[in-house]
Amino acid sequence: MLSVAFVVMMLLALLPAPAAPFFQGFDEWWHALVAGPPDYQPSGAVAWLNAFGGPPGLVMLPLLIIGLLLARRRWAVLFTVLVYIVPMLFAQLFKNVVDRPRPENPLVMVDHGSFPSGHVTLTAALMVMFIALLSPAVRRYWSPVAVAFVLVMIWSRTFLAAHWLSDTVAGAVLGAGVALMLWWLCAPLLARDDARRNQRKLATTVQMAKLSNTKEPTP
Repeated sequence: MLSVAFVVMMLLALLPAPAAPFFQGFDEWWHALVAGPPDYQPSGAVAWLNAFGGPPGLVMLPLLIIGLLLARRRWAVLFTVLVYIVPMLFAQLFKNVVDRPRPENPLVMVDHGSFPSGHVTLTAALMVMFIALLSPAVRRYWSPVAVAFVLVMIWSRTFLAAHWLSDTVAGAVLGAGVALMLWWLCAPLLARDDARRNQRKLATTVQMAKLSNTKEPTP
């Protein structure tokens, strides 16, 4: 709910004057501080981050679906597809409603509307998705990595002058908030996948124990 309230507050601040909200001065200060030089050509990690949050990043979706299907986690497939689609639908809706101008001379190709950042929205949503799909023992190690990756994406979008800082923060809150809500809604279904997986592991363990007993030499 806090994430929804935060994004709504930003929407209300932007709608009267999309080009001059009350926090525009801070956005311009950050833009002057971190934006790359006008002649910069994206390469390396920066180019990869730009591709990750755009259409090339969608290549991950079919790979994830195949992996989850092979693991027999069919409800996780539904959750993954929803996390890819729903946050971005909200992001596009807000882009069209607000239609905030982007910083001048972005260093990469961009579409209309600066608020919120679609790249950061998708990144934050995917990081929550991975946390949900990983085992509890692994989550505590992945969580700081996920936070760091979102922060790096925020930096890259402002470095490339593709977004104002407030656009990226709103994208992070929107993506994470929607993904958390989807996780909550899908939790009973994901639990079914986990229960079936535990049953298969137990059955395999029992079968291996039986095979081991049959191979033991008789005295």
